[in-house]
Amino acid sequence: MKAFFAKCMSILMTIIFSFIPWTAEYSVKEPDSIKLTVGLVSDVHINGWLPVGQAALVTAYRDMSGCNPDGVIVLGDLVQNGDEFSMETFFDITKKNVMENGRLPIVISGNHDIGHANVSNEEARQRFIRLANEYLNYNIENIFFSKDLNGYTFICMGDESEDNWDRPEYYEEQLAMLDSELARGTENGKPVFVLTHVPVAEIHGEKHYYKNGGIEEPFNTQFREILEKYENVFCLSGHLHKGISNSERTPTYTTVNGVHYLNLTSYLMANWPQGGIPLNGVGFIMEIYDNNVTFRARNYYVHTWLTAYEYVEPLV
Repeated sequence: MKAFFAKCMSILMTIIFSFIPWTAEYSVKEPDSIKLTVGLVSDVHINGWLPVGQAALVTAYRDMSGCNPDGVIVLGDLVQNGDEFSMETFFDITKKNVMENGRLPIVISGNHDIGHANVSNEEARQRFIRLANEYLNYNIENIFFSKDLNGYTFICMGDESEDNWDRPEYYEEQLAMLDSELARGTENGKPVFVLTHVPVAEIHGEKHYYKNGGIEEPFNTQFREILEKYENVFCLSGHLHKGISNSERTPTYTTVNGVHYLNLTSYLMANWPQGGIPLNGVGFIMEIYDNNVTFRARNYYVHTWLTAYEYVEPLV
């Protein structure tokens, strides 16, 4: 009953807030020394037949545009049901509102795009690759790939499993790509950003609200060991639908063994109240400077900063 009520409230909030007029611009923290600005959002769960979620996604992209970001990252679960029409709808909205405005969209697949699709996992992977190439000019051959933006590296992970729904598997070639791209990207002390829809297991306190919510073993351990080999590594994820939280029990942002982890709430769908404050419409603006990376939580629905959830991480 609680889950049903939370879902109803999520839908109601989306309907109300997605049509609030966008009016106010905002600026980065240190405009004279900013190196890169990126808008972050996750779990947008587009349905090609339902316009409310589509309007909400456009609202997020429009709100991000106020700080003139260099790029926009969507951390998976692009669609709700993994069907072709909804996938095309997501990519079309992203092309028109991000790429055609001169910003790089960096988009990864989630479990609803692959495991919950209406085709096999492999067919769903090939569909993602085809649509990313067609709409966003990606020129990729695999579900995993790397993108560079203004000299910074973004490593995009993707599930290679044959039949898993929710817990991704990362095989030898993908893990080797991760290792080599981390080595390349961090060589000169710059931060590198690893994008994975499903997070490293238990980093964000899943045992308190979403058991078995992380990457499948043994891939989880292998993935984590590679991240921990390098400095200035940031792992960004979604999937958990956790509320935004500064609690040590269910942290939105944390550092473990030198790796920095940020988990985004679900933008469109219900979030677990056990994981924090279950706000919808929330993402982050990431600002990269020479000496730190700053994450600033923002409600894209109502165009306001959530100042209690601002994380400044010095680089080493």
